Amino acid sequence: MRVDDLLRTPELALEVRVRGQVDRPIRWVHTIEVRAPGRFLRGGEVVLTAGVWRSAGITAEAFVDDLVEADVAAVGFGIVPPETAVPEDFIDAARERGLTCFVVPVDVAFLQIVEAFVNTKRAEWERPLRRHLGQHDAIVAALRVQRGVETVLRTLAGQLGQPVAVRGGGGLIEGEEPHPSHPLPLVGEGLADAELLLPRPMDELDVEQHAAVVQAMPFIAMEIERVRAVRATEVRYCWELFEWVHSATVDTAAVRTRLHSLGLPPDGPLAAVVLRSRDPAAHSVRLGELLATDGIAVQRGREVAAFAHVRGTETELARRVHDAFAESGEVVHVGVGKPGGAGELRVSLLQAAHAAEATSSRADGGWMTHDQLSSPALLLSVQDPELLTATARALLGPVLDHDESRGGDLLPSLAVFLDAGGRWQEAAQRLHVHINTLRHRMSRVEELTGRSLSRTSDRVDLYLALRGLHQG
Repeated sequence: MRVDDLLRTPELALEVRVRGQVDRPIRWVHTIEVRAPGRFLRGGEVVLTAGVWRSAGITAEAFVDDLVEADVAAVGFGIVPPETAVPEDFIDAARERGLTCFVVPVDVAFLQIVEAFVNTKRAEWERPLRRHLGQHDAIVAALRVQRGVETVLRTLAGQLGQPVAVRGGGGLIEGEEPHPSHPLPLVGEGLADAELLLPRPMDELDVEQHAAVVQAMPFIAMEIERVRAVRATEVRYCWELFEWVHSATVDTAAVRTRLHSLGLPPDGPLAAVVLRSRDPAAHSVRLGELLATDGIAVQRGREVAAFAHVRGTETELARRVHDAFAESGEVVHVGVGKPGGAGELRVSLLQAAHAAEATSSRADGGWMTHDQLSSPALLLSVQDPELLTATARALLGPVLDHDESRGGDLLPSLAVFLDAGGRWQEAAQRLHVHINTLRHRMSRVEELTGRSLSRTSDRVDLYLALRGLHQG
């Protein structure tokens, strides 16, 4: 696919502002919003941007210079409401450097452009195959009516007279698994984990059936690659959205635009879902399939995070997610934040993470929503770690210094005393010390901090400071 082919795609309605070398072939379509984007590019890409980098003080000239240095084929600028036009300095920079530049309409998602490119590439991959597969027009005709692995499998199953299926990543992808089944590895980009399940071994099939399988396999591999290519792009879109929300470095307008491009309502109600399990990579895929068009899910470290369109209550959502995994015997811990619009997603994400953490001590898994969190300690999780540590040390610094210089046990003793609810005898027994020893230690803490353990407000401050030291 060449740049001019993309620009002339009717359903995209792209507006060309600078016409450079439009006959250049496109290597890939890539969305990027970072400083010095060239380090992530290989040349020949069509770069899509909504200008989020401008909020970081990056000039249009610097951004375009880096794209030209990376030898990109073209750049597209997506207008983010309330903006109604592309910044003229961006157009001027592209014009001065002869870089093809186009405008993406507000109602066209970047993902549509990626999908148009992938679909065209798919057609390019099919052309040489179709020239040699005239005897198997049934598969080609079926794909013209409806694309997908299921279409090819259905046609192949009809030719063999028995069911067939495709398996990948430890589970069935499409089709009806034959019994017994005989796996045949699929060959293609990123298909090391995929195989075709046949009712009989290849060497036991007759000539016609053998040919049908051989001719169907490239189509199956191609359809899987197409789906995975689109899915990989969508996962990157989703992951970037979660980073924006969590870091709060991108304005709400950009978050709203990304939600819209992913098919989610920017005004909500949207709730964050955090799932903890032993296999977050696999469970991110499963959660995404469970939410379907009502949500997106990605792996973030050891957790799976999702934004879901809440159609009932958050309690129903939490129970549905947990039960879907529990039915297959998997132990998961699920937290759901308060539903809201794009501007409330960060708090919802923090609430969901805290709720998932609150259930993590349950050996058999569990779920919790934001309104079940009764501890004010939730407020700690929304604070900057450095601020938490500094605030905690401002109160407990003298105690820390005392313990470090004299090898004392004031801080551990304070933690046990507060955890025991201020009950002297119970705390002394836990510490295996005499009650008078504990009284002496707590008296020393009061002297060093200027707080009184007999006052509830001072106890709360000391408790939160201890939490802040650990959390920060």
